[in-house]
Amino acid sequence: MTDLELMTAIKTKWADLLDSVCATSSATPAFLAALIANETGGNPDATRFEPAVFAALGEVLLGRKAAYGSIGAQDLLLFAVPAAVSTDGPGNGGTSADAIASQRSLFSGQMQRLASLATSFGLTQVMGYEAIAFHSNGVNALQSPASGLVITTKMLAQFAARWSLDLGKDFSGLFDVWNTGRPHAPTADPQYIPNGLARMNLYAGLA
Repeated sequence: MTDLELMTAIKTKWADLLDSVCATSSATPAFLAALIANETGGNPDATRFEPAVFAALGEVLLGRKAAYGSIGAQDLLLFAVPAAVSTDGPGNGGTSADAIASQRSLFSGQMQRLASLATSFGLTQVMGYEAIAFHSNGVNALQSPASGLVITTKMLAQFAARWSLDLGKDFSGLFDVWNTGRPHAPTADPQYIPNGLARMNLYAGLA
């Protein structure tokens, strides 16, 4: 698929949503469309697990690190660990096969919830831990195109404020920050920013 075909497909499928989301944001539909193209090619079901982030969150949960960004141990405990834990488990005298299976299931669920925080979701690949930062309905909000894009615009506004970027014109810097977390940092794909800018122009030129 050529870039023109890609941006045409994104405009056909997502233009109305992009216009709606940008009506309450300084982000432009063309920028969001190019960001979608760069991150997922328009696939709303795309996910990517980040082992290094999972390990870092585990360090916070174990108390070996104070926090991961703004996410502390208490945040992770509230998200990953249910408030009520059965006392009939192997560590509390329960040794039956059912008790062991119950504890295994509980632990597996906790690890899956923690792993979801270390996974990026949706059209723009927002990391799962942003569900905590934005007090959303868990990672489900990131998997929904509408709420995921709203969170994307809020993140972009935070980046713009932090790094003194203009959402309406500092597009190179915004692509860079989205990809690396800070301006003037080398992107993993050297073509990430040039591709984004070219795709923006293509989208803006579509009827």
